[in-house]
Amino acid sequence: MSETWKTYAHAPAPGARVCAAGDVPASGTLCVNLGGYPLLILRAGGRVRAYVNACPHQYLPLDHRGPKLLSADGGVLRCTNHGAGFDALTGEGVEGLGLGAALDPVPVEETADGDLVIGAG
Repeated sequence: MSETWKTYAHAPAPGARVCAAGDVPASGTLCVNLGGYPLLILRAGGRVRAYVNACPHQYLPLDHRGPKLLSADGGVLRCTNHGAGFDALTGEGVEGLGLGAALDPVPVEETADGDLVIGAG
């Protein structure tokens, strides 16, 4: 996994609590802000995944213009600003202004207490 997520301002330290694992919907996304660090969290491919909530097109949050980010089949995350599409499993650009770009993945882990925390990477 790329460690680009660590280069953003206010990047949280490994072990920082993100949310309760139960807060992440079975289908859909959860956007949270950890002290100025924007995260996009979803369940895809049988596990919880997280990305920096910043579209590589203009670095606006994917949910800047609304909360509906996930395609009906759950396979594509779509930026609400200009429609850039990203594979939900990998973050790779698959449509429009997302082509040739990718979301920055952030490692997350579920603790025994049922919390999601930033992983070591």
